[in-house]
Amino acid sequence: MAKNIIPISTVDWYGRAATVVFLMGCPFRCQYCQNHALLAMGKLTAEPADVEEIKSEIEKTSLLVSAVVFTGGEAFRQFDALRNLAGFVHDKGLLVGVETNGYYTDRIRQMIDEQLVDLICMDVKAPLEPGGAPYLRICGIDAASHVSDSLRLAELCREQKIDFEVRTTVFPDFIGSSQEIQSIATSIRDLAGDVRYVIQQGMPEHAWKKISPRPFTRDELLSLAGYATPILSDVRIRTKEFGEERV
Repeated sequence: MAKNIIPISTVDWYGRAATVVFLMGCPFRCQYCQNHALLAMGKLTAEPADVEEIKSEIEKTSLLVSAVVFTGGEAFRQFDALRNLAGFVHDKGLLVGVETNGYYTDRIRQMIDEQLVDLICMDVKAPLEPGGAPYLRICGIDAASHVSDSLRLAELCREQKIDFEVRTTVFPDFIGSSQEIQSIATSIRDLAGDVRYVIQQGMPEHAWKKISPRPFTRDELLSLAGYATPILSDVRIRTKEFGEERV
């Protein structure tokens, strides 16, 4: 089994069993990165995907799942491999989902135009304030303008019947105050429209660097979601204990 594949997952695409493929490399340096252990020496450096090996693994599980989800790292970093694999997955009659931080807007648009994706899950990691200070603090890079541009692709997704979801992963005293959630939800509405928004429980024990001493509780996440529900109609929380719940 390839080290960069989860053969069957029931949590990465709500309501579906999916194979999950990790593509290495990322322009961000998020302190809470959960996938750092999968990357060489804990660094987010690009390792070329072994496309044929990944295809072989997808082939093995193709009768047991209905979708393949590509994540990372940042899946769009290895764009040629992603497009190749997405076409292969569609040829197998499976759906394609991609998780992205929204940095590579033009590549996301190309995947949409080529009808190579059925679900886009985009992280909005911090408020999209002018000047990008929150993103610089969280991710080590000022990516707010890139993410804003990518959120605008939600309209193109609606036209193409592609599902579009936005996520924010939260940690106490680091990211996820009521003001931050309200700001993020407002930006999502203004840029992407009324799309599905998931507030995710970050797990500090798996973080790349030491941040919060504990995760938010389910009740705390429900309270945070209450700041987004007046702005967006489909707000959900996702916890380790209870999975995904619509608020």
